[in-house]
Amino acid sequence: MFGKPQWFRPKAIGWGLTPISWQGWTYTAGWAVAIAAPFVMLIASEKAVEAFIWMGLGLGALVYDVRQILLAMNPPKATPVATAAKHDDNVLYIMDDSQTHPRVATRGFNLQAR
Repeated sequence: MFGKPQWFRPKAIGWGLTPISWQGWTYTAGWAVAIAAPFVMLIASEKAVEAFIWMGLGLGALVYDVRQILLAMNPPKATPVATAAKHDDNVLYIMDDSQTHPRVATRGFNLQAR
C-alpha cells in the first residue's frame, strides 16, 4: 500500500476514496500520471495492444492499492464463529450433536462433541 488512510475518506456514493489532504491529492495525481502517460505514449507510437495491456495492469494495481487502504480504514469484523474458534483452540470436536454428547475434560485436552 502506497497511500495512507489518513489522506483519504471513503466515498459517500459508490466504491473508492476521496482525497482530504494535499498528500492524498498528490497520490491521486501520481497514479493518474503513472497510468495515463505511458498509455498515451504507447498509443502515439501505434502500439495499441501494449497500451491497453498497460492500462489494464495499471488500473488493476490502483484498485488493489485502494482496496488495501479501505481495509486499513475499516478492518473486517470478527464473526461469532471465528471468535468461538479462537476461544476453543484446545478443543477437539468429534461429532456434530452437542446435546447428546457432553463436554469431557482430560489432563491434556478438553473434548467436546459438536
